[in-house]
Amino acid sequence: MRIAFLGLRGIAEGVSGGIERHARELSVRMAALGHEVTVFCRSYWETHPEERYRGVRLKKLPAIRSKHLEAISHTALCQPFVLAGYDVVHFHATGPSLLSWVPRLAGRKVAVTVHGLDWRRAKWGGLASLILRAGAWTSAHCPNATIVVSRELREHYRQVYDRPTTYIPNGVNPPEQRELDRLRRFGLEPGAYLLSLGRLVPEKGLHTLVEAFRGLDTNLRLVIAGDPALAGDYPARLRALAGDDPRIVFPGPLFGEDKDEAFSNARLFCLPSELEGMPIALLEAMSYGCPALVSDIPECLEVVRPDGEEPLALDFPCGNAPALNLALDRALHALAPHDLKRLGERARQHVLAEYDWDRITRETLHVYETMLRSR
Repeated sequence: MRIAFLGLRGIAEGVSGGIERHARELSVRMAALGHEVTVFCRSYWETHPEERYRGVRLKKLPAIRSKHLEAISHTALCQPFVLAGYDVVHFHATGPSLLSWVPRLAGRKVAVTVHGLDWRRAKWGGLASLILRAGAWTSAHCPNATIVVSRELREHYRQVYDRPTTYIPNGVNPPEQRELDRLRRFGLEPGAYLLSLGRLVPEKGLHTLVEAFRGLDTNLRLVIAGDPALAGDYPARLRALAGDDPRIVFPGPLFGEDKDEAFSNARLFCLPSELEGMPIALLEAMSYGCPALVSDIPECLEVVRPDGEEPLALDFPCGNAPALNLALDRALHALAPHDLKRLGERARQHVLAEYDWDRITRETLHVYETMLRSR
C-alpha cells in the first residue's frame, strides 16, 4: 500500500511527543513490511538530514510558527500532495482532522487516529477550543475509519457522536535496562529519585506534583524531565513553585540512553495528568519495571487496573496535592521495597504482553485493508 501520515512534527529520534512516537513506531514497521510510507513533517522540527528514515520517506514542508496555526497550516499545505498517489491518507490528532474531508472527496481512503480530546487542553482559549471541538466532530464523521487509542475515547465517541470507532492503543518496545552513569551529571543516584517524564504542559498536572513533593519529608530527589521550549511560560511557573528546593531537578528532555537510565533507576514514576489519550510515558515506565503512581483519570486507570486483575500501579485523586502527598509518603515509607518491586514487575509483564507495537501495526494495517475493500 501507498500510505501517507500527516498531522505531526516528524518521526526521527529527538522529535518529542506522543503522536510523533506513535507515528514513528507504526511507519517504520509498515515500511519494513514492504509498504510505501510517506510521513509529512514540519521542516522546522524534522532535522533528519536524509530523505528517508529507517525506510520511511520524509516529506518536509513549512508551517506557520504559531501555537494556534502551526498544525493546521502544515496540514493545509500537505493537501495538494495527498490528493493523488496514495491508497491511504492517515491523519493524526483532531486538529489536523479538520481537513480530513479533502482527500476523502478526492477519492482517497482516509483514516484518523484520535490521540486525545485536544479541545480540553489548558493551553487553548475559547475560540481555539471551539475549533478543536469541530475537529473532533470531523474525526468522527469525515474519514472512512476513526481509530482511538483508549477505550475511554471509544466510549466518548459512541456517546457523543454515535459513531463506531476502532480501538488500537499505543505501545512499547522491550526496553534496555541501563545502570546509572550519564545521569550522574545531575547529581542522581540509583533508586534515590522520583521521575516524571513527558511534555511540560499544564494538563500533565506537574504543578500538583511539585506542590505535593515539597511537603514530603524525604531526601529523595524529584526529576521532572521534558522540553521547556515547547511549553510557553509553564516551565517558569513550575520552577517558581519549586522555589529553592534543591531536591527538584529539571534536566530537560531525555532521549536514548539517558531515558533508559532514568526509567531503569527511578524509585517511582509519577504521572499526575489531568488529561491523557493513552499515556506512552506510563507504558514505558511500566515496561522497565518501574513502579508507578498515577492520577485516577480513566485513561490512566484503564492501563493500571486491567479487568479482573490486581492493580498494576498506585493512584490518587486527580488534581489533589494533599492526596498526592499522602500517596507519595505511603509509597516511599509504608510499602516495603519488595512490594514496590513486585508491583513494578507485574506491570512490566502486563504491558509487554498487551501493548506490543508489532501487533498494533498489524491491527492498523487491517483497518487500511478493510477501508480499501469497501466502496
